[in-house]
Amino acid sequence: MQMTTMRMNDIGPKELRIPGAVVLERPLYRFDGQPAQRSFVADLFDASGVGASPNRPSDDDAARYLTPFLANDLAAMFANVTTANVASLNPPVRSQIPATLLPEFGRPLWDAVTNGQLESAMTVTVPRVTAASGMAKNHAEGVEPTDGAFTVTAADSATPKPVSGEVTLNRELIDFAAPALTDQIVFALMQAAWAEVVEARIRALLDGLTVTTVGLVGTNTALDDDWQDLLIPLQDTRGGRALTSLVLAGELYGPSRRAKDGTTGRRIYRVSPGGVLDIDGIAGTAAWALSTANGGTGRSYLFNPASVHAQEMVQRFRLDTFAVAEVKLAIWGFSAEWCTQPADVRRLTYAAA
Repeated sequence: MQMTTMRMNDIGPKELRIPGAVVLERPLYRFDGQPAQRSFVADLFDASGVGASPNRPSDDDAARYLTPFLANDLAAMFANVTTANVASLNPPVRSQIPATLLPEFGRPLWDAVTNGQLESAMTVTVPRVTAASGMAKNHAEGVEPTDGAFTVTAADSATPKPVSGEVTLNRELIDFAAPALTDQIVFALMQAAWAEVVEARIRALLDGLTVTTVGLVGTNTALDDDWQDLLIPLQDTRGGRALTSLVLAGELYGPSRRAKDGTTGRRIYRVSPGGVLDIDGIAGTAAWALSTANGGTGRSYLFNPASVHAQEMVQRFRLDTFAVAEVKLAIWGFSAEWCTQPADVRRLTYAAA
């Protein structure tokens, strides 16, 4: 009888290597763009019963796959997803506000005068009535009235003066950025600079007039007394009630706004939105261009807005066909300022004591 000898290494499980293809099972759901067994979005859609037909029932198979995944695997699947490692999937969103620009002064002098648009760069000539008499009188029955008389001169004229500005940009900035945004920023800055030029020109017009000068002195009730001495007589002066534009340099605006009644300690002049002072019914507006800190002379003005004029003509250009490497943005135009009746202007000076 033949005996079979068993060795120790013949005892125990052995690894069987079976030749053939190895089958790898795909994950149930994937979120990296690679193939998966099922679509997570489709199963959500089917399990909810939402479909083309309003009477479509929910899919039990979709719910059977989806429910354990939501309970056990979803949190782990997204555990490593942070705002940092998906930054490339979230491009920056441009705000509806094009950019944060520089603060602007505003146009208080332009707003205080009669303003408008120039139609051309030709000299503006405005006739002025300098005298009139006998234009109307009591009538006597049967008697023909005598002729009235008036004098008109063409003494008031203004020659529009040019204003210009230019910014040169590399063409790449236009081609690879948002061109409308770049244009908006540059032209907004140019427009603000333009406004400052015109404000300074109106100031120069007022400072150059030969007009009545009134000095205001002191603080609080003493300053208010001087305001009354200026404003009350205007009620009995021809054209006095038409002096309704009051623009104040910082030298006079500050003391007037701080003025207090000596008895109650209350502010004498009411302040409206925007810092406008109500000085006995006349709106007093701070005009930055008049202040010495901004290149002015520190003098303020009270005038009839119908007698002081400013007009402008603004054009904007984008020049991009004259060079390869550059694009030019430009602003060009004219402004004109004139006074038709210097008698309707009061120059106000201020001294603390």
